[in-house]
Amino acid sequence: MVFMMDSCTTNDAVAQASHRAAEGSAGPIFPIRAPRVNGGWLADFPIPAFKQHRILRGGHLQTLIGARMGHADQPGEATHRCHQIALADGDALAVHEDEPTRWTPAHGSVLLLHGICGCHAAGYMVRFQRRLNEQGIRTFRLDMRGCGDSASLCRSITHAGRSEDVLAAIEFIADLVDDAASPIGALGVSLGANQLLLAAGRVGSGNCAMPAAWDRVGPLLAIAPPMDLQRCSDAMESAKLRFYNWYFIKHLLRRASPQLLARPDYQAMLQLAKPKTLRQFDRQFTAPLAGFANERDYYRESSAISVAEDIGVPTLIVTSADDPLVPVKSFMELQDRLGANAEGSHAVRVHISPAGGHHGFMQRDRTGWTDNLVCEFFGGAFTSPSLHESRPSE
Repeated sequence: MVFMMDSCTTNDAVAQASHRAAEGSAGPIFPIRAPRVNGGWLADFPIPAFKQHRILRGGHLQTLIGARMGHADQPGEATHRCHQIALADGDALAVHEDEPTRWTPAHGSVLLLHGICGCHAAGYMVRFQRRLNEQGIRTFRLDMRGCGDSASLCRSITHAGRSEDVLAAIEFIADLVDDAASPIGALGVSLGANQLLLAAGRVGSGNCAMPAAWDRVGPLLAIAPPMDLQRCSDAMESAKLRFYNWYFIKHLLRRASPQLLARPDYQAMLQLAKPKTLRQFDRQFTAPLAGFANERDYYRESSAISVAEDIGVPTLIVTSADDPLVPVKSFMELQDRLGANAEGSHAVRVHISPAGGHHGFMQRDRTGWTDNLVCEFFGGAFTSPSLHESRPSE
């Protein structure tokens, strides 16, 4: 039950058991560092206003136009490499590295995470990569399980709760860029944004082991994350969103890898009636394939909203009030809780744009608002002393 229309560990049961055991215990199962303070750079970061296109207006139109936005024809000067990240359960992930010619460790690196229908070649992934490379920032575009160049490397599927895959990618980058002074940022869109927030929240709450290089990680940028999967699923049951359900289900079924198609349990699922909504799809495919009891269990365990307040890494969450797929109410409630919790973590900042659709954000000048935001966000963070001064001591 996760979105982004642009096409292009151990198994989950063990990970879920560990997470549930932590929630049911008296405290976290891993040590927690004090949260980083949302002061200085993140609090003062100027978020530009989104100037909606004069004709392409409204949440649905913005969403559809945003999904069709391509990327610039001319790549920047960067060396491209493709790597494989071995996972504990035998699967592997492909990650596409682009290193600018003028890169130094001080420029930093950014991990890019795509949406459910995307991959490393999605238009927004390439635009973000090229814009960041122009600033000298090294980028790593991850292909999730079953997506892009990872499709031939995995028997398992990606889903909203794959926080362990995000942490594996961060550890891979930290090992490759073996310089303690070189920062590692991360950006997620839609599904990837939920995975990113879930990973940071689980680390911050102590329910997940902290990667060795975690003190290098930050800031994080989450765009249009479906943080409350149950609420998103409820919204998608509306007849008004019939097209979106059809689109996602068609794409997800077509994308099945040869390894997934060879699984007897998947073949048995294909013999059942074709699902008509994403909730039915999650009940029939996602939950059982990923080791969850049912779709409600999947939504409960994989929603980043449950750990968002535990995030200790400077994090900006961006959404729009007219997103037709991800209800804005969850973000408004999180804003209220963050504002009321004066004693807790202030590492998270939530920005709700009045318009923009589901990662559409097509502006009057026909440019993507998030393209500029990404550049300003990471470019400002990696050159800001206050961001690094806010890191907790070891």
